[in-house]
Amino acid sequence: MSEKREHEGTGLGFLDSVTRLFRDRKNAPAPSAAAPGVPDAAAKLDAVIRDLDQKIEERRLAASARAGAGDARVTAEERAGVAQQRMETAHKAIRADIEAMHARLGTGFASADLDRLAARLREFGALAAQAKDSHEILARARWAIGERLRREAGALAVTQLVALLREHQMSWPDPTRYRPNATPDEIERSRTRRLRDVREAFLAQDFERAADGVLGVVRNWRSDYPEQGTPLWEETVLEAVCGALRGRLLDVFVEVLRRDRDAILSQTEAAIGKEVEALHSVIAGGVDSIAQANQAVAGSLRAIDQVLADIAWEHVRSEVPEARGQSGG
Repeated sequence: MSEKREHEGTGLGFLDSVTRLFRDRKNAPAPSAAAPGVPDAAAKLDAVIRDLDQKIEERRLAASARAGAGDARVTAEERAGVAQQRMETAHKAIRADIEAMHARLGTGFASADLDRLAARLREFGALAAQAKDSHEILARARWAIGERLRREAGALAVTQLVALLREHQMSWPDPTRYRPNATPDEIERSRTRRLRDVREAFLAQDFERAADGVLGVVRNWRSDYPEQGTPLWEETVLEAVCGALRGRLLDVFVEVLRRDRDAILSQTEAAIGKEVEALHSVIAGGVDSIAQANQAVAGSLRAIDQVLADIAWEHVRSEVPEARGQSGG
């Protein structure tokens, strides 16, 4: 079998052709001297080689650019992976500290309880989001009552946490820890001021942020959590304990409202029934201006947002000792 036939139809056939190309050139007779007016063969060869070198360099640069882009993508992916791992590590560590603090303070919460409470708070948040700004009566009432219960439960939870800290001879983390020359009075003032600021932020949390807080998750931090053991880390742990106390209170409050729904409706009718009927009769009789229509709508919403929420909360206070700041029993 000939060499040509042996390599035919394979990649080696192309290589064999290239080999013959260079072998033929090597064995070719030396070019004769160029005739006058004809470009020198050596000059032609130099030009061809320069063109070839240029194309090789262009291909090398293009390949390097593609490889560099690939490296950049890998680097970005690696950075994202490292950040995700760092965040998960922080969540795991702070969750362990939260559970340890619950055990230390004797709140009675186990790990599964925290997950359940976070899920419940998200449920409340979903209901509130659907009902907010609604002009439908039941939805509006649900939102107004939910907001009132959230605020009240939050304030009660802060009071409970402060009492637990005192009971166990603990204090709020010292924000002046890195000021060794701070006096006891300065430390106490800073601690009191910081606790007040944290309390205001805690009470302003919506249901979704409250659910995250129970688990020690602060979404704005992403993977940049503070160092474990720093005052900010310790505050986050205590806020999580407080969030669980709030969640437990909300759970009890909502169950009371569900149980006594008919009684609350009766109280509502007795309190504002006549006023609402009068308002409806005015509307039914027709209004003469947009201002009158807006006033009628505002009156209805005010009755729902304020009066109904007050009635619901007062009913909860009458039924739940913890809602009055007393220990349950």
